[in-house]
Amino acid sequence: MEIMVLSILAVEARCEYGLESWQESLITTVVFFGMFWGSWLWGKFMDKFGRWKGLLLVCVSVSVSSLVSAFAPNYVTLLLFRCVVGFGISGSMQAATYYAEFLPAKRRAICLVLMEIFWAVGTISEVLLALFVLGHLKLDWHWLLGFTSVPVFIDLLAFMFVPESPFYYISSGHPEKAHKVLEQVARDNGSKLPSGQLVSKREKQWIEFLKKDIEETQNQVNGPLSNGYCSDSNVDLQSSDADTVQLIPMQLESSKGTRGRFYDLFSTTERSHLTLLLWVIWLGAAFGYYGIVLLSTELLDVLKEQQERSNSSNNVLQCIGSAPVSSKGNCTHLETDDYMQLLWTTVAEIPGMLLTLLIIERIGRKKTMAVEFFLAVPFFLLMYICPVHKFALLAFIFGARGVLTGAFQAVMVYTPEAYPTSIRGLGFGFCSSVARIGAMITPFVAEVLLRKSVRGAEGLYAGVALVCGICCLLLPYETKGKALQESLDM
Repeated sequence: MEIMVLSILAVEARCEYGLESWQESLITTVVFFGMFWGSWLWGKFMDKFGRWKGLLLVCVSVSVSSLVSAFAPNYVTLLLFRCVVGFGISGSMQAATYYAEFLPAKRRAICLVLMEIFWAVGTISEVLLALFVLGHLKLDWHWLLGFTSVPVFIDLLAFMFVPESPFYYISSGHPEKAHKVLEQVARDNGSKLPSGQLVSKREKQWIEFLKKDIEETQNQVNGPLSNGYCSDSNVDLQSSDADTVQLIPMQLESSKGTRGRFYDLFSTTERSHLTLLLWVIWLGAAFGYYGIVLLSTELLDVLKEQQERSNSSNNVLQCIGSAPVSSKGNCTHLETDDYMQLLWTTVAEIPGMLLTLLIIERIGRKKTMAVEFFLAVPFFLLMYICPVHKFALLAFIFGARGVLTGAFQAVMVYTPEAYPTSIRGLGFGFCSSVARIGAMITPFVAEVLLRKSVRGAEGLYAGVALVCGICCLLLPYETKGKALQESLDM
């Protein structure tokens, strides 16, 4: 809801403050500027201090700053407050990381995409809210921002019922806390945990290695453990497995401070390729997705202006390149018909996600992303053609928004699966930060370049989607059906 409101807020604020197109674009850009810094900071915070604490602080920061922005007295303070909102929103993306750590591999993709359907529900809800507040009640955008902040306050109640991630507890050296969380999960599902102690895969590997080393040593003369596992020369080689396990924390203690290191995103050649390709994909996905969100209202507004200037028929959009539009725009508020058309293009997110649900477990994450990016190319190229009938234009926007939404959700499934627990939040956070660069650029294409040349804007969006599709196919490995990695050396 906080993202979708930008496409409506920009049009309304332009009229109130008499903004030029570049000033209108800044309303969106500052939000993504805040998200750029927040994404990697929230990711690092949640790797260090936990998913639960981080997401709670995210909800507090978004709810408060969103409400305050509704009282912005002028253009400059509106930019400032919305930047703070963006900083908080960026951390909400980590909900995908948190949720992924509770899911089995065979259901992870389906559950994550189903969760993201609520993103689509939020965008649709925002359009309906704007229709009611601005269209029916005839209130201004200040009221719209105030009402938009209410659901985030309600979100705070959820933290009474959700636990910390057991993966985080394991990676931070607290298996007993992870065990308690899993006991709660078992109770909630009317089940019981298997008997035994909870250990990470890395610890299990150490246990097996130490057992093997002890067995080999027992075949020799009794003496102290070799390889420096323990400095006590009086260790009893006949001690139980439980005693042997007590040696492991000494081996793992030094790794507790290695969570959330930027260096680890590039620690191997394969991980370097993964990180760089994901950065390109995330940047392009955000550039295209948020671009089509902004284009939905901008093209409707430009259509009105072109109709007034050229006295054309009601169903034809003249090519902007042949008839330049004023950089200050036409101060016309959105009407009921505009909101209904915007609603139809927003509904496109649901079939886009359903497409992802249908194919992601059949053809895998990489191919799903690639297919949906490639499908976006012809939709942008069809918008590239001038003149365009209004119905056809809405259909092209619908198609582009649907497949880009699906592609973005597939990227959000793949990314937390591709990184190990110790840097999962950081890796996801940096990808999200890079995406904000694309999101900061796209308002100047959708709201400034568009008014100079439809063909230039739409051709650029088509080219970026094509590059993203190619990068998806070049990713180093597929994550379909694989368990989440727990440590860097696995």
